[in-house]
Amino acid sequence: MTTLSRGVEPLWISEKDAKTIGIDDNDWVEMHNDHGVVVTRAVVSYRIPPGVCIQYHSPERTYSVPKSPLRGNRRAGGHNSLTRTRLKPSLMAGGYGQFTFHFNYWGPVGCNRDTHILVRKLPELIW
Repeated sequence: MTTLSRGVEPLWISEKDAKTIGIDDNDWVEMHNDHGVVVTRAVVSYRIPPGVCIQYHSPERTYSVPKSPLRGNRRAGGHNSLTRTRLKPSLMAGGYGQFTFHFNYWGPVGCNRDTHILVRKLPELIW
């Protein structure tokens, strides 16, 4: 997996979708929604179905992450930047520490998340 990450956690995108928005393999892309912004590399793959993008992990924005025009030229990306935390009320009872805070996450358990995002090629690479 280290050789696949290209130094960051990439966004996997279908060949059809990448061609539609002008993205080539290994281009820097900026993806965003109403929850946040992530800048990363694109992996264009026939293994991804059209209309779907996959990012396995979203690393902190302190290492090898360019600046984002959508964030006013600040670094973009971070754990769960594009997803929201879903709280399960049944797991909040008891006071056993299962409902705790840590950086950019507030909830009892992690869950598989999906969301809608907009993807574009990064207009200018600024470190």
